[in-house]
Amino acid sequence: MPLQQRERTSAADTFLANEADLIHCLYQSLQNQTGFHDFLAMLMVSVNGCAAQLSFVRRAPRAIEHIWYAGLSDEFIGWYLDNNMIAHDAVTNVAITQAPGTFHSALPLIEDGPPGDQYDRWESDHSMLDSAWLVVDASDTHIVMLTVQRTVAQGGYLPSELEAMDRLIPFIRQSVSLAETFHQNPHSEKALSTFIELVSDAAFVLNSRGRLMVSNQRGEAFLATDRTIMLRQQRFTFGDDVAQKTFFRTITRVARADLEGRTYEPETLVIPRPERAPLLMSLRPLEHSEFLTGGVLVTVIDAESRALPDEATIRQYFSLTGAEAQLCKDLITGMSLKDIAHRRHKSEATVRSYLKQVFLKTGQSRQGQLISTILSSLLR
Repeated sequence: MPLQQRERTSAADTFLANEADLIHCLYQSLQNQTGFHDFLAMLMVSVNGCAAQLSFVRRAPRAIEHIWYAGLSDEFIGWYLDNNMIAHDAVTNVAITQAPGTFHSALPLIEDGPPGDQYDRWESDHSMLDSAWLVVDASDTHIVMLTVQRTVAQGGYLPSELEAMDRLIPFIRQSVSLAETFHQNPHSEKALSTFIELVSDAAFVLNSRGRLMVSNQRGEAFLATDRTIMLRQQRFTFGDDVAQKTFFRTITRVARADLEGRTYEPETLVIPRPERAPLLMSLRPLEHSEFLTGGVLVTVIDAESRALPDEATIRQYFSLTGAEAQLCKDLITGMSLKDIAHRRHKSEATVRSYLKQVFLKTGQSRQGQLISTILSSLLR
């Protein structure tokens, strides 16, 4: 028997051998701080895959609004989201037209090759060959999709393997539905509402999938009067595309940190407004509790109503040089590094060298965390 055939036979012997454990892990996800991560990791191994994702995908404009994943690095997920690769994904382009059904192989969908150079490079770099994909749930605006990838070495999915995976579908659908119900627990909303009213700024609590659970009165008033940030299907949407992508990447990082029990410093996003001072949106993880499995507290400050710290104050408080303090001042007003370089007649490399020194002196590693540290220390 050829080596490759012997390997496939061996894999078939262990395919979904731990089905009962998988189902148990699936339901444990409802109360596990890591959400569906452990289930995806176990499923990936059980079906001889290399990566797995459970994604909440917005139909139009096409984008991932939340994702649990296993077998992929945070850096890769960041790249995938930054480039909105889901818009070029052949499987997703078909999945959004389908009702919830059974597991399928991706091979028939990509016989003519993946669409676009970037997608082709991703497939090539990761030696991806096939995906078993399932539309878990679908609405007019979103789909929930489960995919488990295989490399060239692992081979494509056999029809018998897909049929075996279909046995998990009722349990997957029920657990995803229960997760949604769990996050809408009226007892948790009542407790969170009491807590959030104590916040002096416009404040919101989002669950781990980025859906709004509760807001305080100042938050409701803000959404009613300022159209920079809007609520659509209980999710924040932004008129500025860059702000939308930055928000999604940030909330994914913050929620993921809480789910994994990692310490994570709050981040602040500067949301631009045409001909007006920017909005300052801070995101910080909420501790896992009986009321919430992976949540994020979002506060919004109107820079027009608060005096931002000046260069001299920033310089003195953090012991920075004049150029470094100037950089910080520009960052909290919403300027990008490229814009700062142009305004200050510096090269972008020079500006980045200033930022590196500021990170060292403040103990931060992200611009959002740096801005949050400056504002929490000096904003009055």
